[in-house]
Amino acid sequence: MLGERDPQRSFFGAIARFGVETVKGLGFYGAIALNAFRLFRDEDFGDAYCMENGRPSAPPSMLAVARLLQFFEGISDADVVERCRYELRWKIALDLDPDSLEAPFAKSTFQAFRARLTLHAKEGAVFEKSVGLAREQGLLPQKMCVALDSSPVRGRGAVKDTFCLLSDAIAGVIRAVAGKQGKQASEVAEEAGLGRHIAAASIKGSEAVDWNSQEDVSRFLGGLVADAERAVKLAETAQCANAEAELLKKVIAQDVEPATSDSPAKIRQGVAPDRTPSVADPEMRHGRKSSGKVYAGHKAHVAVEQTSGIITAVEVGTPGQADGAKVAELIEQTERVTGCEVDEAIGDCAYGSEEPQRQAESCGVPLRTKMPGPPKGRFGPGDFEVSEDGLEATCPAGQRSAKQHSRKGGVHHEWSKAQCESCPLRQRCTKAGSRQLKVQPSFHDRRRRERYARSEEGRALLRTRVVVEHAIGRMKNLGAGAARYFGRAKTKGQWLWTAAVANLSLVFSSQRLSAA
Repeated sequence: MLGERDPQRSFFGAIARFGVETVKGLGFYGAIALNAFRLFRDEDFGDAYCMENGRPSAPPSMLAVARLLQFFEGISDADVVERCRYELRWKIALDLDPDSLEAPFAKSTFQAFRARLTLHAKEGAVFEKSVGLAREQGLLPQKMCVALDSSPVRGRGAVKDTFCLLSDAIAGVIRAVAGKQGKQASEVAEEAGLGRHIAAASIKGSEAVDWNSQEDVSRFLGGLVADAERAVKLAETAQCANAEAELLKKVIAQDVEPATSDSPAKIRQGVAPDRTPSVADPEMRHGRKSSGKVYAGHKAHVAVEQTSGIITAVEVGTPGQADGAKVAELIEQTERVTGCEVDEAIGDCAYGSEEPQRQAESCGVPLRTKMPGPPKGRFGPGDFEVSEDGLEATCPAGQRSAKQHSRKGGVHHEWSKAQCESCPLRQRCTKAGSRQLKVQPSFHDRRRRERYARSEEGRALLRTRVVVEHAIGRMKNLGAGAARYFGRAKTKGQWLWTAAVANLSLVFSSQRLSAA
C-alpha cells in the first residue's frame, strides 16, 4: 500500500533544527531539502503501488530523494542506507532527525522501490519533474531549439569468448530448470551430465586443453556444443527455461560452425550481425565509438534545450543504430515533457543523412546539421551544376556529362576520359581516369543544407550545438558512461535519473529557490 509522508515538516527534523539559512548554504543538498515537497509527491508514484490494502510502504517521495542523491554521489544501495544513518547532509536533505542513527528504510525496501519504478515504467517521473521545475523557473522558452547527440554506454555484463559464452548459457538453462523444479542447480546439472558448467568458475580454467592444437580445440568445442544440445533437451523436457534455451541456441548459431562429415565444429569467422557478447546481459551489443575504439553495451541519445542546457529527452538503443535513429522519439518526448513546441533541432554530421531528416520532417521540425565537405583542395558534389530533375550535370570546368543512366533510385553521370585528361582542373577533381557523379532524389536538398551550414547564420547556429556535448559530459561525470545495471530498460532509467540530477544542478545554480 502507498505510504505517504506528512506534508508538515517535523519539529525534530534537520531543517527545523538548523534553520533555512544554514540549509541554503549546503548547495545541492540544501536545495533538495528546501524543495523536496515541490519536486516529489507520494501520489506521483501511486501507479506503482496498491492503493487499497497491504502494509503502508516507506514514502516513495523520500525514497526518490535518496535515489536522486545516490546518482549525485554515484554510490551503492548499501551506501545509501549508511548515508541516511550517519551523513548529516543526507539527514538534512531528507529532513530526518539529526540525532537518530536509525535508517528511515532498509536496503531491500530501497531496491524494491527501484524494481517498482522499472516494472511500472516510472523511472522518468523525477526527470520530468526536473524539466517542469526548469520551465517553472523560466529557463525554457515557449518555442525551443534542441541540440541532439548520442553517446556510447559500456554494458554491465561480462564480455566473454565463445567457449565461456556457451558454458554460461548452459549454466543459465540449468539454473532456470532448477528454480522451476525447486532443486539445487548442482543436483540438476549432475543428473543431466552437465556438472562441469556449475562446479567450475570458468570452463576454460577447469579443462585441460592444448590451445596450440587445432584438433584439441575442436574436440573441446564439440563437447561444449554437445552439452548445449543436452541442455536444450533438458529445458524442453522440463517445459521451462524457454528464454534461456533460446539464448543458448542463439550463441551457438552466431559463434559456431556446426560439425560436418568432413570437418569438426569450429569457431565461426567474422562477427555475426546483432551478435550477443554477454550472457549476463543479452541486450548488450558490439559498438564502435570511432574507427579505432570499439565497446560492448548500449547507445544513449539525448536532446538538450539550446539556451539553458536543460536536458529535455533521453532514449537508449543499440550501438548499431545510427546516431540519428531516435530523432523523432527525442523531439516527441521533448514536446510531451516540456509542454512546449520544438521549433528547430540541430545536430552534427551524423544527423545529415536521409533517415534523421525524414524523422524530423515527420515531426514538422527542421533539422539543421553540420555537413561534411569534400577533401581539402578537391571539388565536391556542390561544385557541380545539376538540373532540378537531375538529368543534366555540368562540372566546374563547364563540361556536361557524356553519359547518364538511372541506377538505384538516382541518375548516374559520367564524364569521358577525353574530357578529363585535357581538363586544367583535373588535379582538383579526381584521381581516377574520369569523373562520376551520382544524383539522388535528395541531391538538391542536401546542397541547400550544405550552403546553410556554411553561411554565417548557419555557422553561428551550429556552434551552439556544443551545449549537448557539455550536457553529456556532465552526465558522464556522474557515472552515466557505464551501465550500473543489466538490461536496456534499467540503463535508460539510469540515464533518466542522471539527467534529472544534471538538470536540477543547473536549476538550483541559476537562481535561489524559495523553500517550498
